[in-house]
Amino acid sequence: MNYRNLILTTLAVLSCFSISARAQEAVLISGNPNAPPVVWEQYEQLVGLGIDLTTSILDELGIGYQIKRFSNWQQVQDGARQDKIDIIVSAYRNQDREQYLDFSIAYLNQPTVIMVKKGNEFKLTSWEALKGKKGVSNIGESYGQEFDSYIKEHLDVEYHQFERAIQMLKLNMADYLIVDLYTGLIYTRLLQGEDAVTMLDPPATVQSFHLAISKDSPLAGRIDEINAVLRKRIDSGFVEDSMLTHFDDWQKLIDRRSAALKHQSEEQASLNEQYAKEQREMAQQRIIGTMVNREGPSPEMTP
Repeated sequence: MNYRNLILTTLAVLSCFSISARAQEAVLISGNPNAPPVVWEQYEQLVGLGIDLTTSILDELGIGYQIKRFSNWQQVQDGARQDKIDIIVSAYRNQDREQYLDFSIAYLNQPTVIMVKKGNEFKLTSWEALKGKKGVSNIGESYGQEFDSYIKEHLDVEYHQFERAIQMLKLNMADYLIVDLYTGLIYTRLLQGEDAVTMLDPPATVQSFHLAISKDSPLAGRIDEINAVLRKRIDSGFVEDSMLTHFDDWQKLIDRRSAALKHQSEEQASLNEQYAKEQREMAQQRIIGTMVNREGPSPEMTP
């Protein structure tokens, strides 16, 4: 027996197997763990519209995937920058991210609002109204290139975990909180703060969510295929339906938490139930009203 030839043949087979295994290796998906209802962490798993949308696209394209959870939004972005993540399920575009990410077509618009403690309202006619005040926001956030640049050059804004940021607002350690509308609506209810904060009008900006793909990922070469399936999902109403479904799921979680934390009289419980229903309806209508084809600073909010 020619052992040398046998060894070479075996190595060649193993090499082919290795290449095949790498080609079939699952891509890694992740997203902001604190951005409901688009994506958030529930029971140590990422769920939400962005997850539903991304996995449905990859399923149709026959691409295997794994969903990886990180502890905060900045770590997710760092993971994509370091080639540890193939696709982020929702992200706004800006110049920094464009250096290491390719972006799909937009699939959902979201206003960015300014939240203040009730009683500390001020007139928001332009971004200049934020000058001289202390602002906070969630760690790792971007609000579009134009507003990001204005914040960096003209405003005093600190970035913290969202729960800490809203706590600073309630304790008068900050004058305002910059937050995406959907996240703001949900977290103020979760933290039982609807009566403690106010969202100023108009929105500071309106930006669009995109799927963001690492330039070093094999998926980067399939962006046209991904966009084609994404367009079908948008046209079919998948995005709006999933968005509202996950928003309702969040409301149910909040209601269950409130019920577990409080022992109330039947009369008070009835009043709270009616109040919760009204808040859900108002929030849902506000979300539906934001599903428009517009991106960038609000017309009223030029610097």
